[in-house]
Amino acid sequence: MRLILHIMTCAIGFALSWGMNAYAQDKVFFVPDPETARWSYLEMDGNGATTATMVYSVDSMTGDAVNGSAKVKFESAGKQSSEEAAANFIYYKFKDGEFTIDMNAFFEEDVFGEFIDAAAGAEGIEATEEEKKKAIEEIRKLIEISGEVRGIPRYPVIGALPDYEFVFKLSFVTMTVKGTERKISGKEKLTTPAGTFDCFIMEETVTTKAMMQKEVEKTVSWYAYGVGLVKENTYDKKGKLISTTLLNSINW
Repeated sequence: MRLILHIMTCAIGFALSWGMNAYAQDKVFFVPDPETARWSYLEMDGNGATTATMVYSVDSMTGDAVNGSAKVKFESAGKQSSEEAAANFIYYKFKDGEFTIDMNAFFEEDVFGEFIDAAAGAEGIEATEEEKKKAIEEIRKLIEISGEVRGIPRYPVIGALPDYEFVFKLSFVTMTVKGTERKISGKEKLTTPAGTFDCFIMEETVTTKAMMQKEVEKTVSWYAYGVGLVKENTYDKKGKLISTTLLNSINW
């Protein structure tokens, strides 16, 4: 019983942070050939200084990017060479070419079980298959997920886009992400280290509430067909630029 309680405590803590980070790391619209695709971004602060690199690749895919699902691996590392890259996964669903983050997939036994192994191993504890299954079952009882985080539509048209709301409840903790004032505001040819791309510009205000904290940010994103996100600027509620994500390379 002590082992199960310990695993559940670690897993719940990770689930909360993962729920926040998965949204923050949501940089992928394009899902190319799983066997060959690899693309990277530069993460920069409001002053234009590079703070990290993000490298994405498709681990597995069911169906296609019109109607299907994908497990996308991403690795991040600070600009200091001494910092080791950290790898993780994001799970996506595709419906009529628009993506959403598949939060439910994270709590499937084969996915969540990997984290439980890591969490238990970090504490010098070895969890049996039966203990992992029981821990997952108990955690699922505490979780409620509703809504979705929406991306850019398959066929963007200049004008307003539907708002969205995503709610993640875990016991007495609730995280809410709302996307409002969403729109396709125009088109622009944009050049990055990866090349020159014809882009649609998408704008939205994202409000995140969790554990008595509220964060409001505005994002302006440039998307290109066959590539996905090319650039994204994030501003605080006062309009100050706080970060930029820029496509650095893409290989098919």
